[in-house]
Amino acid sequence: MRLTTRHKLFDTILVLFLVFSSGGLLFAFHRKLFSIILFLSSIFSLLFMGEKIKKSVFNTSLFSLLFFCIVICINYICSLGDQSYIKYGFHLLNISSCVFILTHFINNRDTTYFLKRLRWVLRLILYFSICNFIFYLVVKNNLSQITYNTDKVLHTFHFIFFYNPERSAFNILGLEFVRNQGWFWEPGINQIYLNILLYLEGLVFKRNKWIILLIVLVIFTTYSTTGIVIMMVTLFFIFRDSIKKNPVLIFLAISIALPLYFVAKLNVEEKLETSSFQKRYFDLIQTISIINDYPLIGIGLDDRYFSEFRSSHFISNNILNSFEESTNFELKAKSTDKGSSNSITYLIVAMGVPISAFLLFCLFKQTLFPNRQKIIMTIIFISVFTEPLLLRPFFLILIVSGMMSFFSRFTK
Repeated sequence: MRLTTRHKLFDTILVLFLVFSSGGLLFAFHRKLFSIILFLSSIFSLLFMGEKIKKSVFNTSLFSLLFFCIVICINYICSLGDQSYIKYGFHLLNISSCVFILTHFINNRDTTYFLKRLRWVLRLILYFSICNFIFYLVVKNNLSQITYNTDKVLHTFHFIFFYNPERSAFNILGLEFVRNQGWFWEPGINQIYLNILLYLEGLVFKRNKWIILLIVLVIFTTYSTTGIVIMMVTLFFIFRDSIKKNPVLIFLAISIALPLYFVAKLNVEEKLETSSFQKRYFDLIQTISIINDYPLIGIGLDDRYFSEFRSSHFISNNILNSFEESTNFELKAKSTDKGSSNSITYLIVAMGVPISAFLLFCLFKQTLFPNRQKIIMTIIFISVFTEPLLLRPFFLILIVSGMMSFFSRFTK
């Protein structure tokens, strides 16, 4: 079908909501409202922004949605403790949004088109992140404190720029800056989308070296160890072919890589002693301990119940000793009543090994990023291994795409 400006504008807004639904402050402040808006937008896209749904696409979408509904219902029935049915309804709402959005793009658009819309959105995030970082020097004395999700605190300049100076301040040449979180609830999430943009600019579309350089600089402003490591891996693949053609460039690559390596190394060594590392280390060990106790069906998808459950769960001594001996890192944290930062192991804790294994299989078989799949899946896997994002719509839609691709073999 012929795409008009109206189609492109609506699709861009749809992708923007999809990104913000996974770590964005817009959804953190008004999660219920904008989750419903995303759901209604996905239905609108199917009804008014495309053609009649093809039979094969309809069957695959319906089969995938039914599979998710059955799995969610079984998980609710077999879960431990007093689970909130509203939480399960919320998961079904997000799943339905992802299925409808994906059905819209598969039926009416193409993969390259989706990536173009995503690239536009991520460039917008890049430009805003630059402004957010630089303007801190101007607005830092005029910030007001806000609270979201009942217990999380941020500082903002008239809800335009967002910072967390109490946790994220650092100095460059005597000037105080704050780690760049952009429009997201923390810098570690901002770097994920910046690294996805780096992948798109360097490995999917025609390379714009100035944009790539800009992305690299902005990733540094997030001061995220994970982000810098992912960036180094991505840059290696972006410039690998050029280095093969012109070996002289190897010296330029080394001169760039060495500072990046030492910055990442110093950042890693610093974070090994911080509470953030201990939190992630504890999340990994404790969730594996819970998986060991409830391997088949998990404990349920209610994240509040998980937070209560884990506060009284003791880690198996065998598992703890095994981790400490193999990593040489002592686990200092003993308990927590917060959610898990590791969404891979949380998925397994919540749904059990068999279902989680299939969902992770679908994640790695995603079809939205067909170019250099091993590279993009490395970015995605590291990201969801360190942030609670896998069950959020932007990352959930990758699982849905892999599932629809799998079921398309059996539906016509």
